[in-house]
Amino acid sequence: MAYSSESSSQIYAEATWLQGAIVGAMFYGVVVVMSFMCWRLLWPRIRSHSTGYRKNIFFFCYVTFLFVLGTMDAAFSAEETQKTFIYNRLYPGGPSAFARISFSPPLGISLLLSNWCADLLMIWRCVVVYRDTRLHYIILGLGSLMFLTSVVTGVLWFVIMSNPHKATNGWVSIRFLFPYICVALTINIFISLLTVLRLLYHRRKMSKIFGPGHGAVYASFATIIIESAAICSISSLLYLIPFVAHNPLANAFVQILGQPQRIASLLIIYRVAEGKAWGKRCNSTTLDNGSSLQMRQMSETLPTSAAPNQLHIETHFDGESSRDGSIRQPNSRYSRESTSEADAPAGCAYESRKQNA
Repeated sequence: MAYSSESSSQIYAEATWLQGAIVGAMFYGVVVVMSFMCWRLLWPRIRSHSTGYRKNIFFFCYVTFLFVLGTMDAAFSAEETQKTFIYNRLYPGGPSAFARISFSPPLGISLLLSNWCADLLMIWRCVVVYRDTRLHYIILGLGSLMFLTSVVTGVLWFVIMSNPHKATNGWVSIRFLFPYICVALTINIFISLLTVLRLLYHRRKMSKIFGPGHGAVYASFATIIIESAAICSISSLLYLIPFVAHNPLANAFVQILGQPQRIASLLIIYRVAEGKAWGKRCNSTTLDNGSSLQMRQMSETLPTSAAPNQLHIETHFDGESSRDGSIRQPNSRYSRESTSEADAPAGCAYESRKQNA
């Protein structure tokens, strides 16, 4: 039962803040599960010092860092919810009014670091895909510029939120969150689009050489990128659209912006650990006919007539051989003659011995 001093709009705003905290806790459960799945794949490889030992160490630390950020986000989000709805429930304007002016620096740091980690991972994957092309340095420079823009807007938002004199109204600080989320969304969509276009280009080349069925592996790579980009993009749009429409529903989605970023990054690392993602050398990819596909970079000493962006492919077919176990193999150099005589008809064997005599 609502108090008589609270309007229906205030009650709706309070409900959005509370539901956002609950949904954020649900997303944290996904982060926990994905983190343990990545650790389960990476730790045996680290212990065995298998191929890519340093990369596995890096991914293990990366997953641990994301798990710590997700745990910090969930813990401080619960603390802010408790502070809003229990300790300050009688604040003028209700708990929703207090939530607008309340700010937790750990939550802001967790959101920024999660977004930056996700952006760096997407840019790195795109650079790896374009590694053997002339656009490599262009992609690297463009990605660095976009990441720098994200850092500048994020730091500006954090500084304004941390200053109580400038952020007297909670919506002032949240308004500065809007351009930062727009920059992060642009990076996510643009970098993912570049990566998918490159993968589809390889799929088209492979389909021309081996047939339509043999380009499915690149479609699988593209699906991984699209899945991860969709998680980040949808979560950002769920906040941006209600915010532009001045709908209090944005209060719910602003609390879960960090967790989908971590889930998307963990999903990519899990696919990389499984060996289902694109690496610097995409090799030993099993095709439908049982052959082995290996891609490698072109040698620097290529003929001048070779195309600069030519795709080199090696295909190995594993042949199968069978034999009759009832036939004994020869044990000496005379065995072939004796075997041939034994297998020949009796008359032929007699004539052969007669001629030899």
